[in-house]
Amino acid sequence: MPKVVLVTGMQAAGKSTIAPLLAARLGPPAATLDGDVFYRGVVAGADIMTPDPSPEALRQLRLRYDASALIAQHYADAGFDFVCSDVILEADVERWFARLHDVDPYPVMLTPSVESVVEREIARGGTNAYRDWQDSGALIDAVRAFQPYVDNTPRRGLWLDTTSLTPEESVEAILTDLDKARW
Repeated sequence: MPKVVLVTGMQAAGKSTIAPLLAARLGPPAATLDGDVFYRGVVAGADIMTPDPSPEALRQLRLRYDASALIAQHYADAGFDFVCSDVILEADVERWFARLHDVDPYPVMLTPSVESVVEREIARGGTNAYRDWQDSGALIDAVRAFQPYVDNTPRRGLWLDTTSLTPEESVEAILTDLDKARW
């Protein structure tokens, strides 16, 4: 049965770096998709998620989640292991996996420290994924404001503190504990 791994966590947790490395170690065959593809796909009328999201922002978020689950299922139906990276939190994790069938589901929550997330976000340069959470405060305050969404996610699957891990070490840790990640 194909494996479908959801690598999730807050922005700058390392999801987009770790997911393709992990997919390369699964299978073959294996494929990966970054949910940001669908976020960037709305080129007119995009409504961004904020601490107080509009109904349209929530609708677009659910469309993005549904699209990535459909792609995951499509690849799984063809016999591929699949790794999706996206910020899917709280009850949306369960909803995402509920869209899948005949797969082995594996949620992996990356949980680097708030300070590590801030360092990674600054190292990205230019863009600030937390700009709509920042108000006029510091970036660390915005990251802390986002943390409860991670904390309120059901503790299923593998929760991995990647603060002191390289992407390669993170993948190795995921593969070592993959059985613990099974939904």
